[in-house]
Amino acid sequence: MSIEGEVNKPQIVDIDTLLGWFPAEERIYRMRCVEAWSMVIPWLGFPLASLVKKVEPTSRAKYVAFTTLLDPKQMPGQRSRVLDWPYVEGLRIDEATHPLAILAIGLYGKPLPNQNGAPLRLVVPWKYGFKGIKSIVKIRFVEEQPPTTWNIAAPNEYGFYANVNPEVDHPRWSQATERRIGELRRRKTLPFNGSKPRLFSAPVPFLKPAVFLGSLFPLLALAIRATRGQLGANPIATGLNQLGLIALVFLIASLACTPIKIISGWTWPIRIRRMLGLFAFFYACLHVATYTGIDQGFDWRAILADVTKRKFIFVGFSAFVLLIPLATTSTNAMVRRIGFARWKLLHRLVYVSAILGVIHFIWRVKKDVTEPVTYGVVLGVLFAVRILDALARARRAQPRVARAR
Repeated sequence: MSIEGEVNKPQIVDIDTLLGWFPAEERIYRMRCVEAWSMVIPWLGFPLASLVKKVEPTSRAKYVAFTTLLDPKQMPGQRSRVLDWPYVEGLRIDEATHPLAILAIGLYGKPLPNQNGAPLRLVVPWKYGFKGIKSIVKIRFVEEQPPTTWNIAAPNEYGFYANVNPEVDHPRWSQATERRIGELRRRKTLPFNGSKPRLFSAPVPFLKPAVFLGSLFPLLALAIRATRGQLGANPIATGLNQLGLIALVFLIASLACTPIKIISGWTWPIRIRRMLGLFAFFYACLHVATYTGIDQGFDWRAILADVTKRKFIFVGFSAFVLLIPLATTSTNAMVRRIGFARWKLLHRLVYVSAILGVIHFIWRVKKDVTEPVTYGVVLGVLFAVRILDALARARRAQPRVARAR
């Protein structure tokens, strides 16, 4: 098994070495499948926290990513395209260091059978069973939330956290009850599967709804001003400019999420980054629609002349065009279809779009460029944080690679 990423002691270990480090102990846990069946299993294993402590994660390690063995000869099911193999899973670092999380090497007093995940599998009793990745061959400590197989395959059905919660139903069935293997009657499902760990639900559970509603407020405020005749002598121009400014603010806000996490260590900004980016595209669409429809009356000749002759419109239109592929590929399904590496490369266009948006703003104003330049400075600071962080990670990676060799 390879242990790599944001750790001071990357290494490759085998099962015998692990058992030499960490003696096996018995843990009797409930296991609750997301498909509403359950059983009680006496596992043999050792605390995942012990392994985490031994390899010494750096301050950058916020998540632990797991990868299973990819070998269709041994595992014929991997020949199918039901899932994107190899199977991958992940935990937050605080979840991985919880005393209930274990790496199992056996059950019922015997070594793990192959079909149960030999030689090493993850057991996290407060989460649904699909989080228990089997036949682990790689553990990687990472800064950002790692992709997980079932979340990629069906993000509306299988979340990253996947804590057992009887009050949150699966889209296709209730999670309020379960059928214990060997029993006929259903029994009530317990929160966190009865494990009652410290609160592991996603931080600030109301965050996304609050951000969503708050993101609609600028549009509501602009509509109210329009109905009350408070947009000045040229309401179309005022509305057009305001929508463009709102789009730029949301775009810069989405780019600020990762730098905030780098500086503060908070992970919640990453949870709203995509939503902020999509709202930036939403307001950019309204901005362009107002220009083409209300301002220009869909006079495509005049619009083409504007785009080709007036440089600030050309730059602004270019910024909008770059946002289109980013918005259309923002779903987990598209990440899986394109591949994460290519998807990440494509989404670097957001930086180009933001720069063009600031230039569009600067060229749009007549005299006082204080406000657009301020946005440019903010954007520059965000870029500087990302660049400095990348350089720091590269410097830290060199000695780790040398030690691993």
